[in-house]
Amino acid sequence: MHRLYRWRTGLLAAAALTAALAVAAPAAAQPSGPAASGNASSTPTVSAEAWAAGRAAYGANATAAQAVESFWTPERMRAAKPIEDSAAYLDAVRTYDANAKAAQERAATASNGPAKTAATPHSVVPKDGYVGTFAQPAAYNPGFSYWQPTARTSGKVFFQMGSGYFQCSGTIVNSEGQNTVWTAGHCVNQGGGSGVWAYNWQFVPSYDDDLANPRPYGTWTATQLWSRTAWINNSDFAEDMGVAIMGMNFGYHIVGYLGGQGITTSVGNNVWENTFGYPAEGPFDGGNLYECWGYISPEWQVLFWWSETTKVPCDMTRGESGGGWLYAWDGNWGYLNGVNSRIDQIVNPTITLSPYFDDTAWSLYNATRYL
Repeated sequence: MHRLYRWRTGLLAAAALTAALAVAAPAAAQPSGPAASGNASSTPTVSAEAWAAGRAAYGANATAAQAVESFWTPERMRAAKPIEDSAAYLDAVRTYDANAKAAQERAATASNGPAKTAATPHSVVPKDGYVGTFAQPAAYNPGFSYWQPTARTSGKVFFQMGSGYFQCSGTIVNSEGQNTVWTAGHCVNQGGGSGVWAYNWQFVPSYDDDLANPRPYGTWTATQLWSRTAWINNSDFAEDMGVAIMGMNFGYHIVGYLGGQGITTSVGNNVWENTFGYPAEGPFDGGNLYECWGYISPEWQVLFWWSETTKVPCDMTRGESGGGWLYAWDGNWGYLNGVNSRIDQIVNPTITLSPYFDDTAWSLYNATRYL
C-alpha cells in the first residue's frame, strides 16, 4: 500500500494536523508491539555522574535532560570517539564479513513490495533556495549556514556505551509524534546479543565547531531508543537502524522546532542519493557536516539474490555512522532512505554502506512514528 501524508508549513498548522492524525489514525495502524514487528526499545539511563553534573549546574531538582546536557561538556564531546572504533563494532564487522557467503544464502530477492512514503518533509521556516553542487567526487563540505534545513535536521550524537564516550551522526525525521531522530542501530545498541544499550544519549542539531557556540539549537535528550532485533541479537548490518525518541526542549517537539526530513522505503537499489555525516578521523575532525552523492548499488548481488545492503561512493571516515541518506533531496529537503552503517576500509575508504530501506525500515518507522 502506498502511503503519503502531506504536511503544511508552519507551527500551528503542523500542530493541528498532528493532532488530527493522532485522533483519526485507526487502531490497526498503531504498532502492536516490538516483539511482533522485529523491533525493540529501551529507556536510556542517566548515569550518576550525569545526575551530579546536572544538580551542580541546576540544583537539586535538575531534570534528566539538564543532567545529560551538563554531563556532555565541550571537553567530553571532543574526547568522544567514533563508535566504529569500539571493540564490539569491529568484532561485528569481522563476523559479518566472515559470514558473507551465509548472508548471501539468507538474502531476500530485490523485490520488496511497492514503495511507501510515510511523511513529506516538514518545514517550519521558508526555504532558502540553496541547491548543492554535485561536481566533487569525494566528501564535500557544503558550507551550510547552521539555520539551513539540511544542517539543522542533521546533527551529532553523543552517548556512552559501556564505559566509553562515543559519537555518531543522526537525522531528524518527520512523524506524527514529531520526536524521531534516525541513526544507525550500533549508535543505540551494541548488538550481538549483548543486551548493552547506550545511555546519556544526546543529539546536537546543526553541530558546528567553527561556531562560537557549536550547539546553536541546544541539546536534545533521548527518552527512548529503538532498533531492529536482527541488529540487537545478531549484529545484522542489513538491519543496522536506530531511532531515538527525543524529549521536548524549549517547549517544542524537535520537528516542530527545527523541521524534519521525510522518509521513504522500497524505492529501489540503484537510485541517486545524497548522504551526510560527521566524519571524525583524518582528514576530517568531526566538527562539520559533510556530504557525498551518487547512484547507490547493492553491496553484492548474485542473480536475484542480494545483500539487502547498498553502497555509495564516499571517502568519509569513521564518525559518519548514522548520518542520513536523502532520496530526492532538493538542496533543503528530501526523504530518508538509508543511514551510514559501514565503510569498506579504515584507511582511505572509498564507499559507505547502508541497510536497504524496505519493510524492515517501514516496520521501525511504524513502531516509533506516534511516540
